[in-house]
Amino acid sequence: MVEIGCGSSIEAGVPPLHFLHEVYRVTARKDNTLTQSHRFTMRPQHDTLVEEMLTSPQAKADQLTSMFRMAFEAEPTDAHHILEGLADAGHLVGPVIQHNFDLLAARAGLPECFVRRYDQKIPPVPFGPQAKAICVIGLHADRRAVQTRARERGMKVFFVDPEGLMENGEWKSYPIEGAREGDVVVRAGAIEALTRLKTLIEDRDREEVAVRN
Repeated sequence: MVEIGCGSSIEAGVPPLHFLHEVYRVTARKDNTLTQSHRFTMRPQHDTLVEEMLTSPQAKADQLTSMFRMAFEAEPTDAHHILEGLADAGHLVGPVIQHNFDLLAARAGLPECFVRRYDQKIPPVPFGPQAKAICVIGLHADRRAVQTRARERGMKVFFVDPEGLMENGEWKSYPIEGAREGDVVVRAGAIEALTRLKTLIEDRDREEVAVRN
């Protein structure tokens, strides 16, 4: 099975979630540090959102809608299409466990199970009995419940993540928080890692055919 975070969406040109936090002034993030330590805006005197909307309505409206526009305009990447091919070939089972709202996996032809829920600590996930492993692609922050449940079922957990990203022309380190002892971490982006996986599977299949013949 596959669990997708924002990494594959970033490769498609969709900003990470903290972009919305900044635009809507959810947190006091004023630098380019990738961290969960930025304070949430809780006091009215610290909240500049309404002031910005009143003093610069056109500019703020553009900001408030830009991420959704970019999500609409984005296209599935090679990573999404490779996942769809793996599903067709029977290597990927069940729906894609999805944390993003851009529907890129669905637009590539993959069923999705959306788990970005705040009314449930651990949203229901349809783990199939044939699922032996879960591949977690570009997922950070506090989204670890699905991986915990996978481990409890005896599934192997693989992470695909470069552990960083480019922001404003600068590479920012962003280590995986959710990896545990026994997990496998592939330090690469979704397109790079899945392209390599596709090649490995195709090479293996050709070798098996050659042996049978």
